[in-house]
Amino acid sequence: MSVNHDELLRKVNPIYFSAKGCLILLAETGDADLVNFCNEIDKEQLTAATTAQAPQITRGRIISLDVRYNMWNVLAEETDCQTIVDLPCGYLPHSLVAARLKKNYYGFDLPIVIDEISAVASKFMTDREKNFVHYHGVDATNYFSMRNALRGVEGKICIITDGLLGYFNRNDLKAVCENVHRLLREFGGCWYTSDSQFTDLMAITYAALSGGGREEMLAANDSGRKQIADSEDENIFSTGTLEERRRFMEACGFSVKSFRYPEKLRVIPSLKDEPALMNKILSAYGEIEEWVLTAEEINSAEKIDLPFAQKFSVSDDVLSVQLRGRLDTITAPKLLQEYEACREKFSFAEIKIDAAELSYVSYGGLRVLKIMCDDLEDSSRFKILNAGKEVRKFLSADFPDAIKKG
Repeated sequence: MSVNHDELLRKVNPIYFSAKGCLILLAETGDADLVNFCNEIDKEQLTAATTAQAPQITRGRIISLDVRYNMWNVLAEETDCQTIVDLPCGYLPHSLVAARLKKNYYGFDLPIVIDEISAVASKFMTDREKNFVHYHGVDATNYFSMRNALRGVEGKICIITDGLLGYFNRNDLKAVCENVHRLLREFGGCWYTSDSQFTDLMAITYAALSGGGREEMLAANDSGRKQIADSEDENIFSTGTLEERRRFMEACGFSVKSFRYPEKLRVIPSLKDEPALMNKILSAYGEIEEWVLTAEEINSAEKIDLPFAQKFSVSDDVLSVQLRGRLDTITAPKLLQEYEACREKFSFAEIKIDAAELSYVSYGGLRVLKIMCDDLEDSSRFKILNAGKEVRKFLSADFPDAIKKG
């Protein structure tokens, strides 16, 4: 039986569950937009993936999510950029906020997220507001997927990132930063991110609530991150210090400035009826930084990837697949769809992947390769041929015996 479009996206992008979990928690604040969106999203598959936590930890998460959500809204209002890029947009109603401000909104996320959130958001917008809102399925490691989504945009852009950078492996994090840098060099503008102290914010919130230490929340957050992260190949935003993260961004060509949360955020809506606790938490946030990054000029050649292409053939009991370009979140579903179609039509006991022209593989692509390998009765008959240095290095951890020279 062939796999439908949604199922293909789920297989390639299983980590989208966490974004739905954030919306469900935020809806507990009673905010009308959040409640409306929460009532509309499909929560059927989420229940089994949700881990129960202590009430104080759950409340700490809700408050910290409320703070980040409303910080996003403040930044969207304050920026002098007419175009806001929400990377990643998740399932939150930021599009409504931007549209009401009469600012152009571009929500970027995994295709499976965009398919659902774009339909949900449209239910709560006026026709005039819809003119400001644009949702696009992108892979943040793929520059052209983001650049093509911004076709026709003029003037400076404001990119806002909240809760993303710590989930990449080292390779993908570097690619994302390079791509954002490239966009800012072309359009101008800035990149706001709370990810510089993403876990610290939650830990401080919990400590203020419980009157204890931060360790329990840090442990809970680390456990959750590892459940949904693309790999155990941790990066500077999941393990490094604040200064190490700053140096990393500067090495990527960014000028890094910052402000403290209380400078922008005066009220925590979910705590409006508990002013003493709200003031206590806001005071504790005095050590939390939000970064404002701008792109400095760098002297490096831009890498141009070939367009993605694939060619399948079956001879005897061998399925041969030639791949070209990038195998990422956008292109991996195409590979999986064609592979599933071949599996229905032909019998084969061996798979050979010709990776000579494969320039990049993300974890979305890796998942599809693992599916193909796991389908074989004898996994030793899964072979990756002619891979270049970077692709070979990335795949060798999962396919140490499959990488061949020819």
